Amino acid sequence: MTKNIAVSLLFTLATVALLGFIWFGQTNDRLAATNLRQDALQLEFGQRNYEQYCATCHGLAGEGQGPGNKAAPKLSDLQGRLGPGTEAFTRENGIQKKYGSLRNYVEAIIAYGKTGTAMPAWKLQGMRDDQIKAIASYVMSMQGGAVAPSALDSAKSWSATTEAGLPPTATPNEPPLDDPLAEAGKQTFNTYCISCHSKTDASGAGPGLAGLFGESGTKAFGTTLPNGNPVNDANVLDWIKNGGGGPGVGPDPQDGASYGVMPAQGQILSEDKILEVIAYLKTLTR
Repeated sequence: MTKNIAVSLLFTLATVALLGFIWFGQTNDRLAATNLRQDALQLEFGQRNYEQYCATCHGLAGEGQGPGNKAAPKLSDLQGRLGPGTEAFTRENGIQKKYGSLRNYVEAIIAYGKTGTAMPAWKLQGMRDDQIKAIASYVMSMQGGAVAPSALDSAKSWSATTEAGLPPTATPNEPPLDDPLAEAGKQTFNTYCISCHSKTDASGAGPGLAGLFGESGTKAFGTTLPNGNPVNDANVLDWIKNGGGGPGVGPDPQDGASYGVMPAQGQILSEDKILEVIAYLKTLTR
């Protein structure tokens, strides 16, 4: 009798242990799958925001604009330039001491900009914390090994932001324009161009565009474009679509500033969108 009870007890305990093992394994699998989905969603959202707010200067693949104080730096090599083990990370008052991690540093730069450069303080322009964190996740994914490969593959499958139709983070308080084409161009300008180009004479990463189509042109380049071509619809379309200009190319800026290379926008904006921007640029007077 006692032996039968012991056998039954052992069988019961073994069954409970087996069921617990199966349940625990399934729970871990579900948690892992959930984490992968969350990684994928974070990167998808980050990529969409990156393409909308960052790719204009830093490139779709984080390739940047090359060296120079005004040029947007390469982002795909941050780990090697600024990550653990580098002088920038480990020095006294470096990234590790001030921010704790490279990712925290990336978030801080997105949020508050960088003194002495054209990097805007996106948080002060209305960008939400979830957008900042998502963009930082996407930038970190460029470094390799920062997220699960399946999540990165999922994120890279997203269409361009122009198709996703995200609204701009912060739209200046401006009255609507009578011309629908120019009004549409204003929205596109406020989304893709304003981080580098002001609507006045003020310089940034790119020249101020007030008066571009006016009789005297812009303060920086007059009636020519930074690539040296005269201002007209066809040349402005080509300039926005294919980029160009920069130090040693075209005329020297008349405002004493130094500008980086205009990144090609043809991979981000359709020709129709660029034509809308041109219609809006014609409304900017000095």
